[in-house]
Amino acid sequence: MNGVGFRHFRGTKPPRFANASERELAELLDAAGLPWEYEPHTFPLARDTDGRLLEAVTPDFYLPDADLYIECTEMRPQLAHGKRRKLRKLRTLYGEVVTLVGRHEFERLRARYGQPRGRRNAQARDSSGNGAGPTLDTTNSRSSSSTSEPSDGAGPSPSTSA
Repeated sequence: MNGVGFRHFRGTKPPRFANASERELAELLDAAGLPWEYEPHTFPLARDTDGRLLEAVTPDFYLPDADLYIECTEMRPQLAHGKRRKLRKLRTLYGEVVTLVGRHEFERLRARYGQPRGRRNAQARDSSGNGAGPTLDTTNSRSSSSTSEPSDGAGPSPSTSA
C-alpha cells in the first residue's frame, strides 16, 4: 500500500476525488492492478492576450503504462457537451486522446467489473472477497501525432488541484 489505501496509485499526493464516481473508477482501476494517477496534468486550452489562462482541462485519470487519459462523468449526456468540447480542443492542441467514461459506459463497467449501482462502495477497497480480479483492456491506440506540442511550445503542466 502507498498510504492512501490504493495499491496501484502512482501520484505524489493522496487523491481528493471530486465525486463518488471518480472514487469508484479508481477502485476499479486499482482492483484490476492498473497503475494510475489522479489529475496529474492540467492542459491549458486558451489564454488571453496577456497570457493569462482562460480555459484548461485536467483529465481525471492517467494510466502511465498505457499512456492513456480518462475523464469520468455521470452527468446527463446533454449536460456533458462542454466537457466533450474541451476534450476535442485538447486533442486538437496537444494530440492527446482522452477516453470519456460517461453514464452508460460507467454502468457497463460496473456490471462487468464492479458492483451494482445500489451497492457502490459496499466493500472495502483492499478486501479480496471477489475471487479473481477484473482485467481492463488498456491497449494504447493513439496515433504517433499524440506527442505533438501546441504551436507556442507550451506543454501540459502538472495539475495544481489537490
